[in-house]
Amino acid sequence: MHLALNFQRVDPSRGGAETYVADLCRALVQGGHRVDLYAEAWADDALPRGVNVVPVKVTGRNKLERLWNFADHSEQAMRHGQHDCSVGFINTWAHDVIIPQGGVQQGSLRANAARFATTLHGQAYKLVKSANPKFWVHRAIERRQYDHERTARYVAVSDMVRRHLEEFHQVPQQRIYVVPNAIDLRRVDLPQPGAVRCGFRNRLGFTPDDLVGLFVGHNFALKGLRPLIEALGARSRRNPSARPIHLLVCGSGGATPYARLAHRLGLKDRVHFLGFYPDIRDTYWSSDFFVQPTYYDPCSLVVLEALACGLPVITTKQNGAGELMTDGQEGFVVASPGAEDELLAALDGMADDRARRAMSAAARELGRRQTFDVHVERLVAVFDEAARGKKARSPHSGKWNAGAALGGPHKGRRKVGNAHR
Repeated sequence: MHLALNFQRVDPSRGGAETYVADLCRALVQGGHRVDLYAEAWADDALPRGVNVVPVKVTGRNKLERLWNFADHSEQAMRHGQHDCSVGFINTWAHDVIIPQGGVQQGSLRANAARFATTLHGQAYKLVKSANPKFWVHRAIERRQYDHERTARYVAVSDMVRRHLEEFHQVPQQRIYVVPNAIDLRRVDLPQPGAVRCGFRNRLGFTPDDLVGLFVGHNFALKGLRPLIEALGARSRRNPSARPIHLLVCGSGGATPYARLAHRLGLKDRVHFLGFYPDIRDTYWSSDFFVQPTYYDPCSLVVLEALACGLPVITTKQNGAGELMTDGQEGFVVASPGAEDELLAALDGMADDRARRAMSAAARELGRRQTFDVHVERLVAVFDEAARGKKARSPHSGKWNAGAALGGPHKGRRKVGNAHR
């Protein structure tokens, strides 16, 4: 199949979506598909041989103009390609299939507002964000993405995203396919993880018996670092004899206010800010569990990577990746970042060596099932249906025959394969 993928910057060092697009390109090429990537910038070593990169020239006085112009210029550029199916991800609209890796803007806004202690503060936050020009540019792009006239198909990476597509954009159920994210195991595996663990822990002054949790994220506020540190502080106050937990914090976010919080709660020697860590694999294999009490994440790739490394996970129901887990089996899925009692119970659960080892085995098994071979097979089924739909035109008007383009009438939402296991 001849596929056109559209993403502004492909550089795995920038984040999860960038990593996903690079890995998807690699998997599609390995599967024998012809892939054209329409991008403004890319890291040469991130893309496999065989991907045809089509540069999209972008002009603009600021980031917002460049963002809009990239989407607009991408639409113009792709008109000249003879593709079976075009695929977009974030901040572009002219596609047969859209995979909203970042979720839905209004869903994210609502989840972010939940960070505040009172409804009034949350409403004020939403008003301030809504007045930001960036919000309106993103909203204008989303309007085009979800314009029903386009008859695009949408791949939701979780049921949470599927619900948001229906709630905020009234996307018909028959156009939504639930296909969870996947990972490339080569990004997490190490030849000698035991040696890496020993060396890493020695450098930080940990003993082999120290209990170490790992938090990874660039947006500390959204990913729930504050309620996590507060829960660690509450745990120490409620039970001073509880087994100590060391927390590794990886990411390039502003760490100063969180370091002050840890110091104020008496956790200065237990919360370790590592900043941006060049090889995140070291931290996976040197930790005992992973924790991300996020306010919003469509389907966290770092959670899937942590599971694949055998790390039991603590996350929230606001993380689509948590839908893959069974609470108490591969870790714990708490109701929200603010559910302190649940978070405390989950942390205590990780301090039980016997229970954690059992969860570790289950986590590894689950994580290693979330691979690109199955994922791409599901995606290609959607791409193929979209390609066939493009050819379904009314014989008289030349316009889209919507029923035929969508593969005929359907009842209920679409899932490709088993979205949960």
